Amino acid sequence: MAEGIPVDRVPNEILAEIFDYACDTNLLQEYPWSKDSFLPPTQILHPLHCLPAMSISSVSTSWRSVALSSPTIWSRISLELSVESSQLPNVESLLSGFLLTVKLHLHRSDQCSLTLKLNLSGDAYTNILRRPLLAFDLVCDHSWNSFELIGAYDISSIPKPRFDPIRNCHSLKNLTFTIAYDIPEGLELFNQATGLCSLSLPMLSTIPTTFRNQISSLAVETVDGWIGDVFSHTSSPKELELRERPDHHCNTLTSCVPPRLCPSVSTLKLELHDCARTADEIALVDAVFSSFTFPSLSCLVIMTEASYRWPYRGAWPRATLESFLHRSSCRLTNFEVKGIPVTDVDLIAALDLMPSLVYLNVDDTPSNDDPMSPITPLFIRSLHGFLRTELNPSSSALVPKLRELRLTFNGLQFDDSAFIDMVSSRWFSDTQYASGVGLSCLRVVTLRFNVRAVDEVVYRPLDRLDKAGMMVVVLGKSD
Repeated sequence: MAEGIPVDRVPNEILAEIFDYACDTNLLQEYPWSKDSFLPPTQILHPLHCLPAMSISSVSTSWRSVALSSPTIWSRISLELSVESSQLPNVESLLSGFLLTVKLHLHRSDQCSLTLKLNLSGDAYTNILRRPLLAFDLVCDHSWNSFELIGAYDISSIPKPRFDPIRNCHSLKNLTFTIAYDIPEGLELFNQATGLCSLSLPMLSTIPTTFRNQISSLAVETVDGWIGDVFSHTSSPKELELRERPDHHCNTLTSCVPPRLCPSVSTLKLELHDCARTADEIALVDAVFSSFTFPSLSCLVIMTEASYRWPYRGAWPRATLESFLHRSSCRLTNFEVKGIPVTDVDLIAALDLMPSLVYLNVDDTPSNDDPMSPITPLFIRSLHGFLRTELNPSSSALVPKLRELRLTFNGLQFDDSAFIDMVSSRWFSDTQYASGVGLSCLRVVTLRFNVRAVDEVVYRPLDRLDKAGMMVVVLGKSD
């Protein structure tokens, strides 16, 4: 917010933008929760924190007026329902307060299409849904922009008396199934979603031809068999996300020989998980890099889920990644490595193949008792604008076009002075000089320490760069 301007004098148009940014999701959790063995998916300590639109509208008369005239902040709804409640004879009376809250958000969302997340708590093998879910029926009276189903229940098993394929699906852009079943059933319910562009599935299944050719973003949790099947279900995706199943069952993958050319893919995200493999089984990351050629690729993310209880211990795909990048001849601008064990040597070797990189994010968490972090003094010195190391002896700097750098460090021993020196070497007040030395000016730097504090005195030299125009954020474990 602008310095010196009282909050009550901020223009309503600016307030509306701020409210829209702040109200990401309104969590509407069924209350009272049924007395079953399943706890609510989200533990709520402060209810109003989960209801941002309602909280904002309760601050003052002027804020309430702006909030009520901003239907989009009410249209983002996450429903957490207990399936056992629907079986109770007095369910409508029992849940009257909760249902009124749902109706309030729907009324204030006006004609906005809903961004809807449905999280069903229960066991699909023992609890059969025989009665409609009252809260779900309420949202079925509105059009949807985004729909995500979470839990053990397939969409086909949910009673849907008010669901209407035209009303609910004509505005649908994003469809996500995060369910226990391998192959989701009921995709044909969304045949009318002619504007669908993003689809996320637990496993590849038959995608209705009505929107198969328009899917620009495809995410698949498990890919078994021939990995080329990914492109048998959507013709030209721009964004592709593939995940490994986080259990003891590994994906049995077969690579494409020769590699398949896929000119449409510009973003590739690989989410890896640790699992037992035999000597002849191939990891997802190696299967992808050896099977495809992506000449339009600009963004590459290799990560593991931080909340997963076991760290990823798979080998870094140095050979297949190098071959993939040479074969694709793509101009990567964004590269992220999160929670994947990789040595500083291997990471530097990868960056040496990415001269067009603008954004770099390296996160070395989670770790085990003997973490392998690539964020070493050698790695930091290799990013220096002018200093050359044994791993980067050439006259040109590593990733010369870098403008945004984000590092998350999970250890205790960190070379603070080398980091400060490296960041300072990539700041130029004279753009002509920067162009002459072949380096872009670093504009954004974020450094987060997970297990150590920040010595503000040590990092004081970066204050000068922050005031000069570089955005510098250094956070410690308590920040």
